[in-house]
Amino acid sequence: MAKKHCITTCVLIFALLIVFSAAAIGLNFVTGPIIEKNTAARASGALAKVFPDGKGFEEVDLTTLTDVADTVVSVHRETSGAGYVLNMSTTKGYTGNAIKLSFGVDAQGKIVGISLDEYPETKDFGAGYPDTFIGQDSALADVQVVAGCTYSSVAFRDAVADGMNTLIANGLVSAGVKSDEQILLELLPAVHTGLVNEKGIAQYDELDGDGAAVQKILKAKNGSGFGYIIKDGDITLLAVTNTSGDVKIVNVEGADVTAQYAAAAETAKAHTLANPANTIDRDTLRLTALLEGATITAADLPETYSSVTNLYTLEKDGSTYYGLVSRTYGYDNKTMGVYYVLDGSGAIVGMNVDTLIFDAEYYHSYTLDPASYKAGFKGLTQDTFSADITAIAGATYTADSIKQATNDIFAVYNMLKGGAN
Repeated sequence: MAKKHCITTCVLIFALLIVFSAAAIGLNFVTGPIIEKNTAARASGALAKVFPDGKGFEEVDLTTLTDVADTVVSVHRETSGAGYVLNMSTTKGYTGNAIKLSFGVDAQGKIVGISLDEYPETKDFGAGYPDTFIGQDSALADVQVVAGCTYSSVAFRDAVADGMNTLIANGLVSAGVKSDEQILLELLPAVHTGLVNEKGIAQYDELDGDGAAVQKILKAKNGSGFGYIIKDGDITLLAVTNTSGDVKIVNVEGADVTAQYAAAAETAKAHTLANPANTIDRDTLRLTALLEGATITAADLPETYSSVTNLYTLEKDGSTYYGLVSRTYGYDNKTMGVYYVLDGSGAIVGMNVDTLIFDAEYYHSYTLDPASYKAGFKGLTQDTFSADITAIAGATYTADSIKQATNDIFAVYNMLKGGAN
């Protein structure tokens, strides 16, 4: 009897399972398309947010495209041929976490809408910043970097540029035309590294020109010189100077045309020499502390344009030494004063830094013994120096800045001794 009851119970349970499974299948049959439709509607709504006039959207298979930037997550085509919507993700911001955005581009290559979808950064570039991209083509001519939020605003801008370049590379939209000034400013990292940080991001204060030949004046934040946008007739040029007043002029192709524009060179030199950075007193104190008992004299830099702001000769016991000062951009783009004394063979006698770790009272993730770190540079030459020597665990910006400073001072020393820059 018990066995019969057990069999009956099992049959009942099995029957119930069949009923519930059938009901679930039926429910899924009914609700599945609804869920799918709602999901598609939400996705379409997100796309329509940045392409308000879009009639519908279909996803483009990225494998059918060439030269797709790593930051491109997806591309959707507007079904009537009116343009495209791109979803982007970049980790090039200040924290290294993913900034996600989407934007719509019409058939003429103009941005018609843009949305910041995820923003993990601690520094906010402002709710209105994305709107400055609307109406822009791939040249992004009127888009500026946000002061105080440089890395994240540049990461956002570069992600948009990546998306535009992907469309252009595949013939989906036409490229915008950059102005000569815009092209010249993009040459700065290759022409004068003192006017940018080690990531190539501009580090200067923009001043008004004279309203005639000098269109703009770019004053390096670290005092390493100036940049000038100069007009000569219909030609737009970039002139850069170092603290000694040396001038280099390049055209939009990046060619050195200094000899062809002597008047422009004189204008740039005169302005630079009339506006010195005045750091000699501080430099003298720092450098003579590295070589006690030496007499120090200011000297002209060779024709080099970098983070090196000043050069000095030091005399002690009948020997000549060289004092070199670099001002690179460290954590949060704060200027780092780095001081070196080299002997006649190019070996470092001593090295010091005004501030190694900025905001140390709040920032504790680094591992560093400052005295040992600085002492580790003694005796190094251009041949024996390597980036590993500058490494500071947990303080990448500082380490990178010291690496740049050291490379720059060795380059100046090499030029002093007749080598190439």
